[in-house]
Amino acid sequence: MVELAENVRTFLEDVHLGVIATISPDGAAHQTALWYALRGDTLIMNTGVATQKVRHLRRDPRASVCVAALDPARHVTLDGSVTFDETQVLEDLITLASRYAGPAAGPGIAASIARIPHVTLILRIDRVRTFGKI
Repeated sequence: MVELAENVRTFLEDVHLGVIATISPDGAAHQTALWYALRGDTLIMNTGVATQKVRHLRRDPRASVCVAALDPARHVTLDGSVTFDETQVLEDLITLASRYAGPAAGPGIAASIARIPHVTLILRIDRVRTFGKI
């Protein structure tokens, strides 16, 4: 696991969408956009337990997450492996929803999302690549 450089950490703490790429059984990349948050030197995301990305990650935990911004164009790509955490799913959903929708709306949005079983994805970062002024 790598320790994030301060400029990378600052960029990731801004609110952007992350695009996670997982590996399908035939070797093709599967990409989806997700909310994310930093937890130490890991990235947390949350998704439904029955999603294609979860099936892919249970078979092969390798993933890549690209976080991009415009004006000026720049991005950070984080490669690593994902573990699953089902112990604090609602708390993680509240963290993510509050980060993206605001602290007043976050808990209600999280409760609505949690009606479907979810799991927290924790990306252990092994490699960081940047493009542009980060």
